[in-house]
Amino acid sequence: MKIEILSIGDEILLGGVKDTNFSWLAAKLLDNGITITRQTCIGDNLKNIISFIQKTSKRADIVIVTGGLGPTSDDITSKAVALATKDKLVLNKKALLSIENYFKQKGLDMPETNKKQAEFPLKALIIENSYGTAPGFYLKIRKPYFFFMPGVPFEMKKMFKADVLPIIKKKINQKTQIFLKKFTVFGLAEAEINSRLKDFSKNFPKIKLGFRANFPLIEVKFSYDYNNKYTDAAQSTNNVVKQAGNWIASKLGNKIISFQGLSMEQEVIRLLIKNNLKIAVAESCTGGLISHMLTNVSGSSECFIFSGITYFNDAKINILNVNKNTIIKYGAVHGETAKEMAEGVKNITKADYGISTSGIAGPKGGTDEKPVGTVCIGIAGYSISMKKNFSWGKKYNFPFKERFMNKKIFAVTALELLRREILKRKIC
Repeated sequence: MKIEILSIGDEILLGGVKDTNFSWLAAKLLDNGITITRQTCIGDNLKNIISFIQKTSKRADIVIVTGGLGPTSDDITSKAVALATKDKLVLNKKALLSIENYFKQKGLDMPETNKKQAEFPLKALIIENSYGTAPGFYLKIRKPYFFFMPGVPFEMKKMFKADVLPIIKKKINQKTQIFLKKFTVFGLAEAEINSRLKDFSKNFPKIKLGFRANFPLIEVKFSYDYNNKYTDAAQSTNNVVKQAGNWIASKLGNKIISFQGLSMEQEVIRLLIKNNLKIAVAESCTGGLISHMLTNVSGSSECFIFSGITYFNDAKINILNVNKNTIIKYGAVHGETAKEMAEGVKNITKADYGISTSGIAGPKGGTDEKPVGTVCIGIAGYSISMKKNFSWGKKYNFPFKERFMNKKIFAVTALELLRREILKRKIC
C-alpha cells in the first residue's frame, strides 16, 4: 500500500512556516497501522501541482494533500486538480451555503472572494468543514484516491479525524495491517539505547525497530506487518509481538517510563488520577513549565490544584514559608530550599504531593560549585519530604546552550521523581 502526503504552500517551501501537518498526519496514520511511503512539498505553483497529481496518480494508492484551499489568488489547489484531470470547476451550492452560514454566525457578510472556496472539480465529493471556511474534497484519479484538506492545522486535524481517516480505512479495507508498540524512555541517551538493543533484529528479524528523540525523552517503537505472518505455530504473531516487547523491557528496565508511548506528563497525570491523588507545584527555575506540561494533558483538572512561580527569594519566604535562614545558609539553589518549597506548597494547598524546582538554567549564573544545568528538586508527600540535586551540565560535559533545554530537562526530571514516588507508594 503506497500512501503519499503533499503539503502545498510557498510559506512551507520557503521555510516561513513549519510543516506540522505532515508530522501529525504521519503519526496518526501510523497509530492506525498505516505507513507513509513518500512526502512532498510544493509551493503555490500551478504547473508543479498539476505535474505532481499526474505523476502520483500512476504510482500511489492514497494521496493526502493539505493547503491551497483558501480564498486568495495563491490558493490554487482546486484549479490544479481540475486541470490535471481535465475536469471543470463547478460551484457547489451546499458548500457555498455552509460558508455563508459560517460568516452569519459571526455576524458578518461573506466576502465575495470566499465564493471561490465553494468551487470544486465536477467529480469531487465534498468534505464539510465545521471549523472554517474551506471545505475539503476527495476523488479518485486513475488508481489512487486523493484527499484534499485545508492547510490550517486545527481545521485539518478535525476534518481528518472525523471524515478522512474513516474513509481511508474503508478504502484500503485494512490491507495494511501494522502493529505498533511504543515505549517512552528517560535517562538514557539514544546511542546507549541502541547499544542495549543491538541484537533485536537477530532475535526478531521480521519486526522493525525504530527510535525517535523528543528531548529529553526517547521513543522506542517497533512495528510488525501482519502480512509477514510467522508460519511456525510456536511463533504465532501475537507471541512474537509479546516476546519482542518483553525483550525490550528487559534491556531497558526502569528507564522505561511508559509502555504505551505516553509522555512524562501524560504518565504522571494518569497515575495521579488512577490513585485519586492531588498535586501542587512551586517553581523557580522552570518558570511554570511543569505546570504548563501537566495542564496540557486532558483530565489534569482532576488532580492538579495549584501552581506558583516563586522566582524571587521573598516569594519563597512569604508565600511558601521557606525559612529565611535556609536561604541565607544554603542559597536559593539548594536541596534544603527545594524541600521546604515542596513542603510549603503542599501544606498551603493540602495536596497529596508538593513538588518544587530551583536551579540554574543559564546561560549565565553558574559557578564551579553550581554550574549551569544544576537543579534542585523537592518532593513532599504523605509522611516524606525528599530533595534531589542534579547537574545535567556535568553529566553531558557541557551546559545546554539553550536556556529552554535546561528548563525542559529540569521539569521532566522533577516529574520522573514524582512518578517513581507514586509507584513506590501505590501499586499501579
